[in-house]
Amino acid sequence: MSKNWTEREVRAGDAIPPDALNDELRVQRSSITTLDRDQLPSNYVDETRLEQYSLVRVWTSDRFPATSNEQGEQQAARDTSVPARAWISDTYQLDSGTWQDVSGSSITMSGFKGGNLYIEWAGAGYIYSAFSYSSVTDRPGNPKYLNLRIVVNGIVVAERRGPSYHEAFRCFGNQQLPPGDLTVQFQFRITQNTDLDPLTDAGGDNVMQAHLYRNQYVAVGRWR
Repeated sequence: MSKNWTEREVRAGDAIPPDALNDELRVQRSSITTLDRDQLPSNYVDETRLEQYSLVRVWTSDRFPATSNEQGEQQAARDTSVPARAWISDTYQLDSGTWQDVSGSSITMSGFKGGNLYIEWAGAGYIYSAFSYSSVTDRPGNPKYLNLRIVVNGIVVAERRGPSYHEAFRCFGNQQLPPGDLTVQFQFRITQNTDLDPLTDAGGDNVMQAHLYRNQYVAVGRWR
């Protein structure tokens, strides 16, 4: 069977000018690029034709961690030795000085097919900053804030300076990742203490340093 080109029919042993192939490719390319969704019948792409998760896949939680009690509040570094009127929060006695997962452990987002992942984490944080500055004038101030980051499969996708005092926050980023289940960590780290920071109050209770609540996340995997 011979190949019929748009411009001409190819014959064995035939001599053609060098631009003939380029002309043919240009014709074929234009015929493909002119096709768009407007030329398809109405309702062509519906649930019967579109496979589940064929374009994007979304993972979301409006309350994270979704535990039975105190939903959306941090589960890591929850010190119970704080006054009853205070939040169960991170303190210097309990803090490890390194990055900690909000939920206390990583979570799994299954079914990622490979491609671009957009991920966002939002919430609110209360940071105890009453002693950011001291009456000792020869010492520098030590403002309090949180560091935040999102780690996916061991890769830092986003990192930023987080809230101070009492603020809402958003942390987001995107990353190209191979197919497979995703191991995701939403992590925080408090500001290092100094010798001027109070560690206990007059009653002997630990002084709260940071508390995260109203946490939620959304992730969108795009692969087509």
